Order: sequence, then structure tokens, then C-alpha cells
Amino acid sequence: MPNKNGNGSQGGGMGKMGGNSLGAGGECVCTDCGHREPHQRGQPCTEKECPQCGKRMTRG
Repeated sequence: MPNKNGNGSQGGGMGKMGGNSLGAGGECVCTDCGHREPHQRGQPCTEKECPQCGKRMTRG
């Protein structure tokens, strides 16, 4: 069935995961003290402790 653009494709051109995948890049951020460091592939930010304050980090 054609979409509003008149073609049959339904993807938004955002890649395999619809553009919501964070991928290998980005940063891990401490929500407590604001420390940032590069995200490392295969290691979720939520499993890392902030080297400055010891709290869990999040993806930012």
C-alpha cells in the first residue's frame, strides 16, 4: 500500500533499527556529578561506575 509520499516503502530511511539505536558511539554520563566518558562497545553504561563519585552511569 502506498504511503503519503506515493511509494510503497514504509521505512523512514533511518537504518535497520528505525533510527533509535544508540550504536557504538556516544558517551556514558554520570547523572550525579556530570562526569562523561566515551561509551565502549559491549559494555553498557548502566554497568559502569563513575570514576569520580562511584554512582552508576547512564547513556547520554
